Amino acid sequence: MLNNMIIKFIFIVICFIIAALSYYKCNSKKDWTLLTAGLLFTVGADYFLIIQNMHMPGVAVFCFAHICYILRVANISKGVKRALVIAVSVWIFLLFVNNALLALAGTYAVLFMVNIAVNIHYFRQENTLLPKLNKTLLLAGLILFALCDVNVALFNLPRQFEGLLPDVFPQAFYLIWVFYLPSQLLLAISGIAFPKAKE
Repeated sequence: MLNNMIIKFIFIVICFIIAALSYYKCNSKKDWTLLTAGLLFTVGADYFLIIQNMHMPGVAVFCFAHICYILRVANISKGVKRALVIAVSVWIFLLFVNNALLALAGTYAVLFMVNIAVNIHYFRQENTLLPKLNKTLLLAGLILFALCDVNVALFNLPRQFEGLLPDVFPQAFYLIWVFYLPSQLLLAISGIAFPKAKE
């Protein structure tokens, strides 16, 4: 019988496959590319976190998933996009050298907040590349993703600062998956060009 965590990892792989297969039914090839790249990074991050139990590479790879989602909706030049990727890559490399998981988690948190902010702004805009339904799925997926990460923090921080912080929310581990799995499914289908969804 498959381990429970393996089943969850397989679910994330299936979400990536759903997004990859939406190539023939997507709103744009550029959006599809960034969506599938984001989910591929997510699969990689979950491989490290779920299968290998390696936090540093897992959080680092997740940072690049969020960069993909930011680039998916942010209206910025190619030069700025490249600079963002290079800057984050160099920063993450330096964090690896210093082995600072907390600093890396902080970098991840900042990228996630930027991701949510640009997606809220994008959701409010008219005449965007993505129709309203897709923008709703994308934003809902990211909000559930954020709620997942709140529970990740509630579960892990007391263990990182043992004796300093109380275990305030022992059920947080289970809530991580309650929010995370549907968040990835919503993100996976957010690139599909649904009938009559275009504005």
